[in-house]
Amino acid sequence: MAVVRDKPEPRNIKKGRARGTQAKHSQNRDGSSVELQQSLLNVFKGSMAERFNASLAPSIQTVKGHLFNREFSKAFGSEYLLEAYAVRWSPSRALAYMDLICSLPQVSDLLRSAPHNDSTSHRLRVSSLDTSSLGLQGSACGDTAASSATSTAGDHTSDDRVVTCLGGGAGAEIMALAGCWHYLGAVSNGGAPLTEQNELTRRGCTVLTVRVIDMANWASVVEKLYQGITTVPSVSECASPNTTIPTAPLLCSKYFKVAFNQHDVLDLELEPLATVLQNSTLVTLTFTLNELYSTSMSKTTEFLLTLTHLMEPGTLLLVVDSPGSYSTVKLSGASSGHIEGAEKKYPMEWLLDHTLLKASSIGSSKSTAEEPQWEKLASSDSTWFRLPDGLKYPLNLEDMRYQYHLYERI
Repeated sequence: MAVVRDKPEPRNIKKGRARGTQAKHSQNRDGSSVELQQSLLNVFKGSMAERFNASLAPSIQTVKGHLFNREFSKAFGSEYLLEAYAVRWSPSRALAYMDLICSLPQVSDLLRSAPHNDSTSHRLRVSSLDTSSLGLQGSACGDTAASSATSTAGDHTSDDRVVTCLGGGAGAEIMALAGCWHYLGAVSNGGAPLTEQNELTRRGCTVLTVRVIDMANWASVVEKLYQGITTVPSVSECASPNTTIPTAPLLCSKYFKVAFNQHDVLDLELEPLATVLQNSTLVTLTFTLNELYSTSMSKTTEFLLTLTHLMEPGTLLLVVDSPGSYSTVKLSGASSGHIEGAEKKYPMEWLLDHTLLKASSIGSSKSTAEEPQWEKLASSDSTWFRLPDGLKYPLNLEDMRYQYHLYERI
């Protein structure tokens, strides 16, 4: 058992309806303009258009049933069910994640600035990430031929940004980062829309590589989304007949790459995990950490301590998960140190802070450091992302409430 997608939220959230006075509401930021949000939805719709048929609704119900019973191998055991999950739940999350990333200056500034990693001094000196990767071909940009989306740990240059998404196979993180990268490019372009030609000028040799790690085989979903991101959409992929047809892809394949690797992160040995994380600017755990804790408290704690040992100073860790009671972990008496049969609930945030801010500074089997290893930069135990009016998608989209915690390795 390892990185899995969490089961869907059990309620359908209506747009614009407040849910309690304590909830914090996200704003419709520049990075989440309706036009850009619609572009991401169009990619989901166009890249897996064959899934929008009469059998989709039964497939979604099948996935929900398996997830409710924690039958993850069945829920994610076929390409059809994987794509049904991706087109149903990933679009709303992608928009929420993009909104969050664009709103966190620590993250957006780090993606804009030169990376902290230096290949001559980097601590992770291991073999290149060359197993289980996909060669994902995109469209040509300008006069530059399309390049493979597969990125190995040793293929980047000093100008590259690398984001590693642990548990990101369903595509929400990929789409969110693509949207954010497009938005940052538009900002650099003075707010003007990106075209093939001015992206070449603006990007220079800067590449954003997204590494996706998941225990299920999301390879086909990742490839289809990547093709949708880096290919000019057709008329049929646009939201409505009145929509202006783009003349360029959302991103040029030369400057946006994706690599998928199928791994169980809780069972990864030190060297393969180091390879996965090598040269990362940002590491994300979105709607994954609580499932890891539920799978094995001890393995997840050891995994976080190993991340601490491997991640370079300056690297950011972004954790997003369900808020409140949805992120509590129940431990049996034997594992929690209490009397046999007793249970104790631990909020996920408390467990995370205890491991990163306290346990990692004391030392572990992977490190003997006694100084603080992490700084908590931003946090919210309950944030709302509310969808703007006007978005069009074949399935219902939902507002989303989540908690997030951003840390920097120091």
